Amino acid sequence: MKLFLTAIRLLVLLCLCFQVSAQDEENPVLKKRISVHLENQPLSEVIDEISKQAGIDFSYDPSILNGDYSVSVDYDQKEAGWILQELLGANYQFQVLSGQLIITLKERKDQPSEIWPDAPSPDILTVAGEVTDASGHDVIPYASVSVLDEPFGTIANRDGRFEIKIPEKYQGKNLVFSCMGYAQKQVKPDSLAGKTAVIALEPIDIRLGEIKVTAASAESLLEKFIGHISDNYPLESRLMTSFYREVLMQDKSYVNVSEAVINILKAPYDNPSRDDRISFLKGRKSRDVKPFKWVDFKMQGGPYYITKLDVVKTMESFLDPEYRNLYKYEMGYLIDYFDRPTYVILFHPDGKIDFPCYEGKLYIDQETFALVHAEFSLGKEGMKYARRSLIRKKPKGFNVKPLDLDYSVTYKPYEGRWYLNTAQASLRFRVKSRGDRINSVFKSVSDLLVTSHEHTDLKRFQKDETFLPTDIFTEMIIDYDNEFWGNFNIIQPNEDLRNALKKINATTQVLKGGHSVFATDN
Repeated sequence: MKLFLTAIRLLVLLCLCFQVSAQDEENPVLKKRISVHLENQPLSEVIDEISKQAGIDFSYDPSILNGDYSVSVDYDQKEAGWILQELLGANYQFQVLSGQLIITLKERKDQPSEIWPDAPSPDILTVAGEVTDASGHDVIPYASVSVLDEPFGTIANRDGRFEIKIPEKYQGKNLVFSCMGYAQKQVKPDSLAGKTAVIALEPIDIRLGEIKVTAASAESLLEKFIGHISDNYPLESRLMTSFYREVLMQDKSYVNVSEAVINILKAPYDNPSRDDRISFLKGRKSRDVKPFKWVDFKMQGGPYYITKLDVVKTMESFLDPEYRNLYKYEMGYLIDYFDRPTYVILFHPDGKIDFPCYEGKLYIDQETFALVHAEFSLGKEGMKYARRSLIRKKPKGFNVKPLDLDYSVTYKPYEGRWYLNTAQASLRFRVKSRGDRINSVFKSVSDLLVTSHEHTDLKRFQKDETFLPTDIFTEMIIDYDNEFWGNFNIIQPNEDLRNALKKINATTQVLKGGHSVFATDN
């Protein structure tokens, strides 16, 4: 059903797992004796056969294991763990998590300890600082930082801090700092290099009575938005270099931070049946900042599903004329967005509806009628629906309750059209068990930032490069080095996240004992 598209399937991210894990050498799966006799078969098929006989699914990153490589095996009544070690070699290790056997590379002993390195090449100009409100000197979170008239940039973090690495070809152009409700500011990048820049933006107060506008209702603006989609959004495929981060917390403690640079093959907006595709470039994750207590939390398909927050592409229910009768809309106010007057439309479910409807705000450009920003969350009745339909399996005596499901998406102008720029998903679940004396709130925040994009004739990624909705992002990331990000732009970690990462343990801690709860959209 259409109404099911984003709220549940998308950003509960298909799978919420609170799982049991144990030391691999203690797990009976790896001790199970099996027989494997195969000649000149792809490594992936050999692993599948071991998986079938051992009775457990395997998970591994294709970039660290060449599944097409031909091998011959002849093992009779040997332990599954022993066979895997013989087959793959001493550089690999195995861990059983949530009914899956995870294959990863062993960490190098000479791994550096620096978490957030900065080692750009000499032809890269690095500009760093913070964005503040000129009237009160408070920081401005999530301000846009970009190269003038180019599809290249980043955003400030929650603390207003930013860092942008500018290639030589863009260094002669001004940097543009902007945020909703503030006047844009342009600065020459070389004037900011080598120091901590403080960029003060002047607030703008636009009121409907102060400018000439055509009388419009919220519904008429939405009709104009629909009618101008082909004029406002790209009708060609775009290759988008993007930064993605997942942060997981239990109560007030950070538990895991995973992040990556990904490519998004963005499908044209006039072809709604063609999905966007994700290619994994490089990523890393923290060792456990603080281990989970009692239960573990995992998400499936994060980078894939956050692209579904492009509500113009997916035509979410609050935009689709077919479902508009389920919502009530009203004109809000007028703000500045990228130095352009922008309408704000407020919306919420029209009464009690037994579907996951939303409430939130839509920002419509006054001149082009493009949707340029959206903030939305499940309404009260939608949360009731989520509680009934998210939980697929849970242990006896456990109560799992979704608390908040909040989303946002922004678009950025370039050469007369608007392109996906950022997306964020935030979800919270409370897990309680009276018998086990567990009462915890789990929170996941996923952020996507498009740092650059260009036209492409590419139709698809190679199969082994494509990130699938069934992939578990945190289990695919294993690489780690001192000059990790190089010249890629990222969202700088905020201060409390930085502090948490400084406390990372030297070795990964694995839980013993616990319970499992699974949530899904099915």
